[in-house]
Amino acid sequence: MEHVHTACAFLTHARAGDGAMARALVTSNARHHNMYFAAGMDVLIDAIVQASHEFPASTFTIKRIVAEGDMVVIHSHVTHTVDDIGMSVVHMFRFEAGLIAELWDIGQVIPPDCPNRDGLF
Repeated sequence: MEHVHTACAFLTHARAGDGAMARALVTSNARHHNMYFAAGMDVLIDAIVQASHEFPASTFTIKRIVAEGDMVVIHSHVTHTVDDIGMSVVHMFRFEAGLIAELWDIGQVIPPDCPNRDGLF
């Protein structure tokens, strides 16, 4: 459960604009695999913090968490504005010595006319 707490804390702090606390939860050589940002966890954390300033009304609601061994997967609903239908985001974390060593994130915009009545969540 410690890994789950750390993964949730990382997302919560970064999304709240607290880059220092987010950085305290990652290894010194942590990597991310987001194709929209240059390599280096600092780059990704800075982008998340910047987004928190650009979209102060954004929300982040965890829908489910799966944890096994050194991996934690968090499925969440993210919105940027009050009227935003949002997106489904999956964050996958790999841990080393209790800290985040690697992060993958995958997002899917929720279409306003989704034909699946079961939705994304």
